[in-house]
Amino acid sequence: MPVNAHRLSSAAVIIGLIMGVGGCQQGSASGPPPAASDNDGVGTVTSIIDGDTLRLDVDGNEVRVRLIGIDTPEVYPEVECFGPEASAALAELAPVGSQLTFAYDVDPRDRFDRELMYLFTLDDVFINAALVEQGFATAVLFEPNDRHWNELRALEQQARDAGLGLWSAC
Repeated sequence: MPVNAHRLSSAAVIIGLIMGVGGCQQGSASGPPPAASDNDGVGTVTSIIDGDTLRLDVDGNEVRVRLIGIDTPEVYPEVECFGPEASAALAELAPVGSQLTFAYDVDPRDRFDRELMYLFTLDDVFINAALVEQGFATAVLFEPNDRHWNELRALEQQARDAGLGLWSAC
């Protein structure tokens, strides 16, 4: 699935330019992300925890969500290189109060009892892939959740080759 072009706020664009992350690249890996109707549900973002973890209100229940197939630099307990930028990128893609559609893979939860999800904006931006494509995250296989593994791995290689985000900053 390719990542549709997404808009970053002025602050995120400035951070990206400083860190060597131009704008969104066109022509990502494959076809469009699933339509909202193909996903498992809709939730409202209540908070961003870090670059790969957030909280969603799903049907009145707040759940802690870990994005499947990616890993971002940490901001807790220690700040790692590009951690704040990754957190800011997730906050731009999924601002508090925004609605997202989500999809599960095989395992719905991790050992920390977080929901494991692929997240999409209502205008079909595949958030997990967007973070990898722009160099804010690495692709990581969390077996058996591998539905988008090939795409995420290819996007990481493209970001690496282009020196985007953490690939030039860290």
